[in-house]
Amino acid sequence: MPAPTSAAPPVPPAGADPEAGPSDDASTEVYRSVQNSLAFQRIRHSYRSFVFPVSGVFLAWYLLYVAAQAAAPGLMRTPVAGPVNVAWLLGLLQFATTFLLTWLYARNARTQRDRAALSLRWDTQDQLR
Repeated sequence: MPAPTSAAPPVPPAGADPEAGPSDDASTEVYRSVQNSLAFQRIRHSYRSFVFPVSGVFLAWYLLYVAAQAAAPGLMRTPVAGPVNVAWLLGLLQFATTFLLTWLYARNARTQRDRAALSLRWDTQDQLR
């Protein structure tokens, strides 16, 4: 069996543009500098300081509802008004909570992060030109 005389050309990573030139290195550096910037860190901190606690509270609220269904079926069957019992009331409150948290998230994003993120985006686009 003959040994191969030449090596195969290197294969670019998946998703990489084979015709991309040195400008990709410059854009990578721009995005890395943005990621390390104080403005980006503030945006990320604002996002995380809202989303993580709210997600935890909502998950606890949901698990409390499920645990109450399993552990206290008698309590959950207690009538509140007509055919509506505690289980129905808490289930409907899950929907209300979802809509409330969606509204709070949108308001938080609009007031805390959107302007800063847009400014950072424009600065980044200027650096890439």
